[in-house]
Amino acid sequence: MKLSRAILSLAIMVGVATAVFLPVAAEGVGGGSVQGYSADAAYDNGTIVQLTGKDANRVKIAKQAELQNMFGVVVDRNALSVTLSNSGLENEVFVAASGTYNVLVSNQAGPITSGDYVTLSSINGVAMKAGTDEKTVFGRANAPFNGKGITLGTSVLKDTEGKTNKTVTLGSIPVTIDIKSNPNIESTKSDLPEFLQRVGQTIAEKEVSPIRIYLSLGITLISILAAIAILYSGVRNGLISIGRNPMSKKSIFRALLEVILTSVLILIIGLFAVYLLLRL
Repeated sequence: MKLSRAILSLAIMVGVATAVFLPVAAEGVGGGSVQGYSADAAYDNGTIVQLTGKDANRVKIAKQAELQNMFGVVVDRNALSVTLSNSGLENEVFVAASGTYNVLVSNQAGPITSGDYVTLSSINGVAMKAGTDEKTVFGRANAPFNGKGITLGTSVLKDTEGKTNKTVTLGSIPVTIDIKSNPNIESTKSDLPEFLQRVGQTIAEKEVSPIRIYLSLGITLISILAAIAILYSGVRNGLISIGRNPMSKKSIFRALLEVILTSVLILIIGLFAVYLLLRL
């Protein structure tokens, strides 16, 4: 009887946990939070938007001229397991500011391959492959788009004089939202070897000026040379002392251990200084 009650209690606990946590897990299928915002119109799913500035609960279609203000992407509310709707919002749209969701793209800057950074194109709310001139990226593509196969149509781009400049193809691909400074920005690539550029960006997780990277390289070399010099000098003097006075091996080995620890400490301090220089 007691065993039956225990099993029944366990089943109830599992059922409650499933009811509570399952909707939350389903809501995070895209990997990020989604929130409702008011808008001027019902925007298409996949449209990149930005906050209006004067109202934190209202969004508008993002423009290339305001690249740094990109905020998130409009997502399909029907694809979400759980939504918190506010009937008081005008033309309510659901926006994801993080995670992986479908984003409208074009081939304005050429074919997009999986892993490419994307940014806003000349078409408001639509992304394209990021080059080396745009200062901000929206995220990284999780699928390719070359303007062929399944597309959503075409759009004609015009120059400042209103003349037809180019016809581009539109599509939709999953993009992991990661709004940040463009890691491929021209100023960094032109002044640094590719290897140093990659190392600097990996440590800092952002764009790093060439001066900081060269300073970091100098500090690293000086720290390594200083550690090697101290270690070499300590070992050499220790061996000489042992040769002159074999009876003092114990004290000499203790001094040699202190030299080794000092060398390691100098190296650690140097590397930590480099980390701070790149991160701050």
